[in-house]
Amino acid sequence: MSSSNAPRADGDRETPARDAERADDGVEAVCPFCGSADTELESTFGTEVSKSQYYCNGCETVFERIKYDGAMPDTGRERDGMR
Repeated sequence: MSSSNAPRADGDRETPARDAERADDGVEAVCPFCGSADTELESTFGTEVSKSQYYCNGCETVFERIKYDGAMPDTGRERDGMR
């Protein structure tokens, strides 16, 4: 990856957000304001480590999405149902 934001041969620009978007496979972030799925990953970290920031191309708004894959994190404690 080059250090500039120059267009590539396909006309797309290389940016850190685009690279992070490629790394965030399978996640569809829908805009909570207008419902558009035409969104781009703006930043892998939002106001908290557990959130990502997205940009909606439909209403031109930045919004946050909680990063959650559905798995329970390992806390080091056994889950015996008593706690």
